[in-house]
Formats: sequence, structure tokens, C-alpha cells
Amino acid sequence: MEPNAYVRQLKAITKYLIITLMSLLVLAMVLGSLDLLVELYKRIVSPDPISGLINVEDLYSVFSVLLIILVGYELFKSMLLILHHDQIPVKSILKIAAIAMANKVITLNIKEITFDHMIGLGVLVIAVGAAFFFFNQEKSSE
Repeated sequence: MEPNAYVRQLKAITKYLIITLMSLLVLAMVLGSLDLLVELYKRIVSPDPISGLINVEDLYSVFSVLLIILVGYELFKSMLLILHHDQIPVKSILKIAAIAMANKVITLNIKEITFDHMIGLGVLVIAVGAAFFFFNQEKSSE
């Protein structure tokens, strides 16, 4: 088998794999959204302390799930770009990283985190922000 034909076969296989992964991702996002709706409904109708209100701890878990679903959506868009353009979508991956870090920061329990973890998370936030900045500088200079 000649190398070009082999590479074409590998590309076809990877496209099918990406489509399968995208299907699983969409299924997970749908099931996660349904679970979020059920949990939100349970928390709204519960009599703790007043029916119809959601306490702050419950909001943290709701926001966490929402942000995870949003990460899934951004990941889906990135996979679409890879599938159609055969390029790695750097800006989209940076968005995914920023959303994932925002999820971590929003749902962070300050009482249980160490100083080292806080410094590490701060460095990650600065690194992704710097990557966004330099990526946008590079795009605007072209």
C-alpha cells in the first residue's frame, strides 16, 4: 500500500472517530441538561427553607453543571472545526480552558483550598489570559 493511500485511510478513520466522539458529547450534554432541569426543579419545590427559593450552595452546583455543559458545547464547536478544516482551533481551545478555569474558580470552596493551590490557579488564569492576548495580537498583525 502506498503511503498516500494509507494516510487517506487514517484520515477517514479519524473523521469517523471524531463524529462518534461528537455524538457521545451531544448525548452527554443532553443528559446533563436533563439532569440539571430535574435537580433544579427538585430544589425549587423543596420546602427548605422556603419553597421556590434556591440557597447559595445549590446555586454553586447549578453553575458548575451549566459551565460544564458550556465547556462541552465549546468542545463540540472545536471538533467541528477540526473535522471541516483539518486545523487545531487554538482560540476555541483557549475558550474551553478559560471556561473550565472559571468553573473551578466559581465553585471553589475557599475553606478547603491551600495557598499553593490558589497560587497555581492564579498562574493558570494569568497564563490563559496571556495566551489570549498574544494570540489576538498575532491575528491582528496579519
